[in-house]
Parts: sequence; structure tokens; C-alpha cells
Amino acid sequence: MTVTSKDLYRELRSVLASVMKRHGFKRLKSGYLGWVRTTPQGELTFWFQSNKWGWNDAWGSTFTVDFEFVPSPAGSSSAAKPRQQRIGYLLEGFEELDELRRMNNVVIERLPGTIRREWVTRRLPDGTDVLVEGYKTESQRAVYGRDVWLNYYSIEDVRGWAAYFAEKLARFISLFENGIRSEVGQTVDRFHHVLGEVRRAPTVTEKAAILRQYISAEQDQHCQSAAKHYLKRVEEAASGARPDGT
Repeated sequence: MTVTSKDLYRELRSVLASVMKRHGFKRLKSGYLGWVRTTPQGELTFWFQSNKWGWNDAWGSTFTVDFEFVPSPAGSSSAAKPRQQRIGYLLEGFEELDELRRMNNVVIERLPGTIRREWVTRRLPDGTDVLVEGYKTESQRAVYGRDVWLNYYSIEDVRGWAAYFAEKLARFISLFENGIRSEVGQTVDRFHHVLGEVRRAPTVTEKAAILRQYISAEQDQHCQSAAKHYLKRVEEAASGARPDGT
């Protein structure tokens, strides 16, 4: 039986409406299912977004969750900017990110397309196979942020997700509202800060120096590997630079 986006939102709303009301939220007037809470500091909104490509008889559909905070002019400094974060990045480094992976794997294992092994892949020039249609379970523990979309095929799947979010949403909202980052998240933030310095550096020589210094100090292998990738690109650019380093 097809589970439409309306079905998805209806089932989520039936479980979450009372939970959100207890936390001071009101329904958001939107094509998505969402809630908003206004305080002197600003407006906090979150919403569930179904996959825009709709339903597939072999693979069902997916949804994600977005969070947004818009500071009020009176409740924040003029430098404050709106913030938006999707759940897969909000939970970076927290145990709940891997909880979502494990729960999603259970759903994916039951999908008709999975059972019939109807995946479609494409091979890249480097020999890597990329999934272009369908879904596969993920065996590696989820640690680093990514764009997470959660699968469903039946009303029972949706009700399972609704029960999970009824328990966890208050914590997720608190993480977002207070800008709380895990140690992994803070590490990734430092990496992106360094990339910003690299982009602003005027010469390829200075860019390479910033990256080398970062690589020598960084203990996180994931971020260190990413920095080495960028350094390789900078060094390739430097090989064709003028004598003045530009």
C-alpha cells in the first residue's frame, strides 16, 4: 500500500502534537509538517520534509528533519544570523546519529527492492561503485555529519519513527537551540575554520603552509585525511604557479 506524504505527516502529527504543545510549540503553517516556538530571543522552527520524488513501489520513500532559528532584532546582537541545520549534521558525533543508522537499516532490510536485490549502481572512473537507485544498509558506525534521509514503506514504519521522535525531539531541539556540538562536531568545525583560512590566503604557498600546520596538529584521522586531500590539490596548483607564489 502506498504511503503518501499526507499519510506520513498525519501519523507523525498524531503522536507528536501533544509532545510539542507541552514544549511550547505551535503548528507551523506550511506544506511540510512543522512546529514553531517564539521567544524574546527569536523564532525556533523545525519541520519534517518528505522526499520530493514521492513514492516508489520497490523502495517506498524517505523523509528528513530540518531545524531553523531566526534571531529577533530586539533579542540578539545585530551580528546574529539565522541558523539552519539538518538532523544528520545536528547529531554529528552523538550516539543518536548511529541510532538512526541502525533503525534505518531495519527498514531498508524489509524493502521489496532490497529483498529482490534491485539496486542500480554506476562505476566511476576510479573503480568505485555508486548507488544511483535504491537503498542499502550501512555497516559502518555513523559518526560524522551527513545528509540523513530516513526510509519508510509502511504505516508501521512511520509509527516507529514517530515513537522515536516523541522520545528524542526535546533533546534534539535543545542541542540545536543551544548550539551544542559534540567533540567530533567541534573537531569538524575547526577543520572548516581552517578551510576558510585557506580560501582567504592570497598565495598557494600560504595555503599549503596553513594546511601542513593543521595536519601536523590534528589527531582526528577523518579530518586529517580530508586536509591531506586539500593539500594535494593546493600543491598541484602550486606546481603551476608563478615564481612569486601566486
